[in-house]
Formats: sequence, structure tokens, C-alpha cells
Amino acid sequence: MQTLTVQGRVYNYAYCVGRNAVSGAGFHYPNAIARGKGDLIYVVNQPDELQPVPHVSIVYVGKAWGEEEHVTDFGSHGDEDGNFIWPSAIALDSDGNAYVADEWLHRVSVFDKDGAFLSKWGSPGPEQGCLNGPTGLAFDSQDNLYVVDILSHRVQKFTKDGKFLLGWGGQGAGHGQLCQPWGVDVDKDDNVYVADWRNDRVEKFTSGGRYLATFGSPGDDRGTLRRPSDVAVDSDGDVYVADWWNHKVEVYDAAGGHVTTFIGDAERLSKWAQTVVESNPDAVKARLRVKSLEPEWRFTRPTGIDVGDDGRIMVVESQRMRVQIYQKEENWVEPQFNL
Repeated sequence: MQTLTVQGRVYNYAYCVGRNAVSGAGFHYPNAIARGKGDLIYVVNQPDELQPVPHVSIVYVGKAWGEEEHVTDFGSHGDEDGNFIWPSAIALDSDGNAYVADEWLHRVSVFDKDGAFLSKWGSPGPEQGCLNGPTGLAFDSQDNLYVVDILSHRVQKFTKDGKFLLGWGGQGAGHGQLCQPWGVDVDKDDNVYVADWRNDRVEKFTSGGRYLATFGSPGDDRGTLRRPSDVAVDSDGDVYVADWWNHKVEVYDAAGGHVTTFIGDAERLSKWAQTVVESNPDAVKARLRVKSLEPEWRFTRPTGIDVGDDGRIMVVESQRMRVQIYQKEENWVEPQFNL
């Protein structure tokens, strides 16, 4: 899909950013993303057993291929101020400060827009007001922070300074219940959307935790979900869900109707990856021997998704160490024909 028109919407695939790198111009098992000002993105990178290098990458992404530039990294391995063990989510407040959840340390660390450590809060435990495996973060219009706890199957609402306000959820499959929830987002009306990972759906709530609606149903076909990892809502109310198990992104309208499915369209390598390949003649020859590179274009385990006010849709692929970028056209009017 380079351009797709469906139900009065136009989606264009733009390009991808990323390659495998433990720091600098690349990502290392990226799993979450947040949009900053000035076309900056903040990408959370997780460690592995051989390379314990958890950090956040700040990258400038322009509107076209080749415009990405690595700005800086922040964070390092450990349990001291500014360190991470298993960073799992990120969100930016209205001042541009970055809040990073650590699933292992059960806390939220706060950094300024340039990555300088400011503060941290949170204490481990299943009690209300404590954190128990935080895996999703999202701010509302009042700078309140919603935190999803995967181990306690709940959503909690805090001030940005960490004061507990309220919580809801609990393990189960009924409406209003959750089972190993992962990502979260808030729409323009401050309704809360939760990627209910183990229940194969997205649940929608009011800002006070009252159940409103469900998006998606269990399955492996287009329009269904299997282990959704993240959710994002655009200014039109369309809901985008990263379907981790099925390697796709599902799009629903505000009423829950299925709109379309993205499967990944990275026909061209990122600028960073292209530079590495071109510097290695053996890599060039190896790619020429492959009958089809199409599997490389497609999503593999999408873990994070973000939709900006500019209509850009950014999908994080942990296994392919990249972000694929789509553009939803603005102010597009479906043509009318007089027959």
C-alpha cells in the first residue's frame, strides 16, 4: 500500500526510520513512542541479555525519506536516578517533559525535553496508588497521567507529580475488567482507551473509569485482534490498534466499525539502514540474491503506535528495530459524482 482510499479516508505510506543499533542512529528492541514538538519522536529501547542498554532515543523525523536525524539518547542501565531496567512506556506532558515507565522498577521517571533527569515517583505493590508492572502511559488535557499496570490488570490516574487520583479495572473478561493490559491513549474528550492484551480487544472508558465501548474481537483475520499491544486515537476519533500477534495494525471508526488494516509497507530501507548496506558490498550482493524482499516490508511484532494532530501515524516494530510512518490526509472530501 503506497496510497489507500477507504471510507472517505486517504492513507499514504511515507517511509520508515531505524536500524539495529545499541545507541546512536538506530534502535534496540524499541517498544514505545511519543511525539514531541518540532517533529521530534521519543522512542523507548529495551535491553537484551547480551546488551543491557535500555535508553530513550530522541530523533528528528521530517516529512520525507532521508530527513531523519538522531538528536540524542538518554537513560542507562541501573536502578539509580535516571536509570532503567525495563522501560516500557513513554508520554510527554504539556511542557514537553518525558515520563518513562519502568516495568521492572515499578516507577515513573521524569526527564526534560532534552533528556536531563528531573525526578521519579511510584512505589511497588498491588495497592491503590502503587505501581505493579506499569506498561502504558498517557496524559489527558489536564496533564493527569493514566498508568496501566499489567500485573494488577488496572488503570490508575495520577497527577503528573504522582499523586493518586483514582483507579479501576481488575482481572477478568467482562466489560470494565482487564487482563494483562498494555498500551493506553486518551482522546480529545479525555476518554481513555486501553489495549486489553490478553482479552484481545480495546476497552473505552470515561476519565472516571466508567465503561463505554469495546473495539475489536478475538481473531486472526482483518478487523479482529490477537494480543493488542498499543492503541492510539486521532483527532477524528478513529482508533488505531497495534495487533502484536498478527503483525498488523487495525483501524476502527469512533463507533467501532472496522475501517482498514495496515500490514507494513517498508519497500525502501531507512536512510540509516541504507547507509549501512551500501557500505558493505557483501550485504548488497546478498540482498540481490533474494527472490523477494517483501517479507521485510511487513510488520513484525508491532508494539507501539502514535497518531499526531498532523495525521502522521507512527508504528513501532520491536523485532525489526524501526518505525514505519503513514500519513492520513487532512481535509480530504470524498468526491461526489452526478450520474
